[in-house]
Amino acid sequence: MIAAAIRKDTWLLLRDRGALVSLFLLPIIFIVAFGSMFRFGGDGGAPRAIPIWHAPGDARGEAIARTLATTEGFTAVPVDSADEVRRRIATERDIAGLVVPATGPVELVIDLAAPLQVRGPFQGALTGVVMRSLSPVPLDKLPPLVEPRSPPGVAQPLRGITAFQVTVPGNAVLFGFFIALTTGVSFASERRTGTWRRVLAAPVPRWKALLATLVPYFVVGVAQLTFLFGIGALGFGMHVAGSFAALAVLSLAVVLCAVCLGLLFATFTSSERALGGIGSVVLLVMGLLGGCMFPRLIMPEVMRRIGHAVPHSWALDGYYDVLVRQGTTIADIAPSIGALLGFAVVFAGIGLWRFRFEH
Repeated sequence: MIAAAIRKDTWLLLRDRGALVSLFLLPIIFIVAFGSMFRFGGDGGAPRAIPIWHAPGDARGEAIARTLATTEGFTAVPVDSADEVRRRIATERDIAGLVVPATGPVELVIDLAAPLQVRGPFQGALTGVVMRSLSPVPLDKLPPLVEPRSPPGVAQPLRGITAFQVTVPGNAVLFGFFIALTTGVSFASERRTGTWRRVLAAPVPRWKALLATLVPYFVVGVAQLTFLFGIGALGFGMHVAGSFAALAVLSLAVVLCAVCLGLLFATFTSSERALGGIGSVVLLVMGLLGGCMFPRLIMPEVMRRIGHAVPHSWALDGYYDVLVRQGTTIADIAPSIGALLGFAVVFAGIGLWRFRFEH
């Protein structure tokens, strides 16, 4: 009886083309879009064009242009006048530019009203370019003043990583939790059509009937994450820096948490339309707070703290360690796994407490 119920629910789910598209196809579209928008690690994309003007033959300007041309991530674009540099920045054609007068300080043209997270890296990098160019002693002849090092206890990052190291797990978690909505809508549909009453009429304990209904969604959720990470590795060059076992255990915890959330969703309304609308909003807000749409790495500290109120952030923290930090093991991501299991217990507990078999 249990096996037959599992086969029935699996067959119904696989026939739902809308659910399959939202679980398998939409994540790929989002991965491509977000992976193209964000820059991370070694895939900096095309160098940023930095318009620069200086008087013909000006030694300072020529030195700065040469340094800019050899700086990773930038390319110098000579323009005809200082006003042309300012116009390109004012019209947002470029993010920053340099005006080198014959005497006096170099003008760094940049929108000072832009967010610090956007403006700061360019302002700092271009200031460094000017300082290296105009230093009376070549900086490469001096002993290094700063040497970046990871602190003890923090694993070294994988070399050559791309933006997809972040966007693949972000979208996998975002859409992975949509199995919760599919689970909740399935319960609403079975109650509306009377299928759930027929399941309860079978000579099996009710807890087994409930478990048999949830198992197919867990299996599909595991298949979804396997598919998305497989596409990420084969199609987008994503690498696993840590243990594959850690990646697998973390993914199982994510799916379990999502299915338990689906059980909780199923207890709030018997209307498929209402559940679809409310559930979608709830999952999108959770994804936003958890960092699925905007990388947690560049979130303000207060937002990162708030994000820990949803399971998505714990999942992404774990995925980041597994995909980016070399040698990551299950023990290293135990806090993330434990948090996800804790959320699963809470969701399942409240769901079972509220669940009405006769409805």
